[in-house]
Amino acid sequence: MVDSKPLFELYSQKTFFFVIVLYWLSGVALYSDESKLNAKQSKVLKESFSYLETLEPKRIRIDKSTYNRLTQFESIFKFGFSGKKLSRWIQSRIKKYSYGSTGEYIAMYHDGDVLLGRAFFSLNRMDRILVLLHEARHADGKSYGHVVCPENFQFLNPRDWKIHPAGKKGCDDVPDGSYGITAAFIFELGAFGYLNQTEAAHRYNSEISRVIRD
Repeated sequence: MVDSKPLFELYSQKTFFFVIVLYWLSGVALYSDESKLNAKQSKVLKESFSYLETLEPKRIRIDKSTYNRLTQFESIFKFGFSGKKLSRWIQSRIKKYSYGSTGEYIAMYHDGDVLLGRAFFSLNRMDRILVLLHEARHADGKSYGHVVCPENFQFLNPRDWKIHPAGKKGCDDVPDGSYGITAAFIFELGAFGYLNQTEAAHRYNSEISRVIRD
């Protein structure tokens, strides 16, 4: 006799699937496990995703030829710029959030869990999104791990000047690693006018400087 699942289990699975579909179609975010965050921390995290989901494409504010030459977003993410889709992209990779000591780092990724340090919760919402996006990329495998920055690396960490990347594992050697994708995201924000061009260029250059090319 073929094994079969009890009827109540089948109904439970159908109900769960139906709820997931409703959430997906309605655009409501399905947040990862935040049980290890306190209420205030959880609120900050949700506010970060809520802000991200307001960022949708509109009229391009820069020269079209410049945009077409430099945009990397769709080639990396396989979908056009969309804060809602990017929010789901992040949340599909990060399964759990915890709070604790991260040393001189703002956040750390390990096996689907992102450990958020105290500094994360004092960042502005844009930098919080960049941190989450950065950490989510690490979920895609060892090829997206960091490499050691050159000893003569002179660029500052824009989110915390006390962090000195030179001689530490704080750079990438692939163009679509954690720093490459944050740079691609920032470029879109500048192109669509969510950041003024001066700030967008500053932020873009800070991220892309961490991509070390031979």
